[in-house]
Amino acid sequence: MADSTPVLYEALFLMSQTALASDTEGTIGHVKEMLDRAEAETLDLRQWDERKLAYPVEGQKRGTFLISYFRARPTQIANIERDCNLSEQVLRVMFVRGDHMGEIELNLALEGKSFAEEENKKEEAKREAEAAEKAEKQEAAAAAATE
Repeated sequence: MADSTPVLYEALFLMSQTALASDTEGTIGHVKEMLDRAEAETLDLRQWDERKLAYPVEGQKRGTFLISYFRARPTQIANIERDCNLSEQVLRVMFVRGDHMGEIELNLALEGKSFAEEENKKEEAKREAEAAEKAEKQEAAAAAATE
C-alpha cells in the first residue's frame, strides 16, 4: 500500500504578523501541532523570513514565512492543508514533495544553508587558493631574477 510510506516534504507557511508579533514560539508550536496531528515526522521547523507581500493577503501587507521539512504519508497532506485553512494564524501554505532533494541538500537545508551557497563557497576558496599559489610563484620568479 503506497499510503503507508512516509515521503519527504518541504512546506512554506505564510503566517499572520499579529500572531508572530505576540507569540513567536507559540505560533511555531501551533504549526508543529498541526504537523503532529497528521502524524508527520518534523525534521526542521523554523522562521525563514519576513517580507513585504506582492499583494495584500487577508488585509496584511507584510508576512513572515516559516519553512519546514517533514516526512508524512501523502494522504495526510490534505489534513494538514485543511488545518491550515481553518487556522487564523496561517494565511497561506505551500507543500512541495522533496523528491528533488538528495541527502546533501537535505542536510544543508536542515542547517539553514543552500546547496548553491555551499558550492559558491567552495569555488571562492578554490579561487583564493589559486591566487595565493600564483602570487607565490611570482614572488619566487622575482627572487630568482634578482639573484
